[in-house]
Amino acid sequence: MERRQNTGWNVVDAADSQVPRPVQLWQHEVHILGIYDLEVNTSLLSPAACTKVIRQYLANSPAPSAFQRLAALPPT
Repeated sequence: MERRQNTGWNVVDAADSQVPRPVQLWQHEVHILGIYDLEVNTSLLSPAACTKVIRQYLANSPAPSAFQRLAALPPT
């Protein structure tokens, strides 16, 4: 949502409004472990540049393992 606000997409009523608390909590929980196969900064790269990074990763990198690493973690 922050990226959308920074690019002019109005996700809340006022430009200075905070990201809604449920969204903040969701973003935190989704990314708390920080286990990814690839990270692409969509706020800095164009869609074409993101596509290029992803294609290069898929062509030149080992098999993805993030899901296996996440599944191997003990339950919280």
